[in-house]
Amino acid sequence: MAGVSGFEKTKKVAIRGKCKWAHVTRLNRYDAWSVELWPIPEDLELLREWQALGMKNTLRKDDDGYYTRFRRDPKKDIRLRTGEVKTIIFAPPTVAMADGSPLPNGVSIGNGSDVSVLLEVYSHGTPGGGKAIAARLEGIRVDNLVPFNPDEDYDPEEKKKVDAVVNQPEALF
Repeated sequence: MAGVSGFEKTKKVAIRGKCKWAHVTRLNRYDAWSVELWPIPEDLELLREWQALGMKNTLRKDDDGYYTRFRRDPKKDIRLRTGEVKTIIFAPPTVAMADGSPLPNGVSIGNGSDVSVLLEVYSHGTPGGGKAIAARLEGIRVDNLVPFNPDEDYDPEEKKKVDAVVNQPEALF
């Protein structure tokens, strides 16, 4: 890749790895669809190249290796040169099983599932007049589904909310 100019148009790129915290059928607590991905080594190198071109997604490291989060907002406000604000509405990310079938109803992607994350990679202007690239979550192919485990796969804040709903007293009427 020779510079950001290689991203003048939107490209679709698949990144493979293991995922956690896949919020692709419902919004996360920040009102976005998202997934955290632990990429395979070749794709980790690609992400580092994109960071050198200005991609803001942060690579973090834990016991399982390097990971990053990709997200998709349901809408985005864009200010036009005229000062008018235009709202773009985004559909949820596409989710499919390895055979092309949709994710079954009521099934959530569990932590440790093997996935291919489809990204929209595009260039954009920066406040200083330069160019950078960004990657938006477009879809996920689930290559090996690890069943969702509510005792382990909820983050602590979500677990409190779910427990509060499950453990509420029965209605007296």
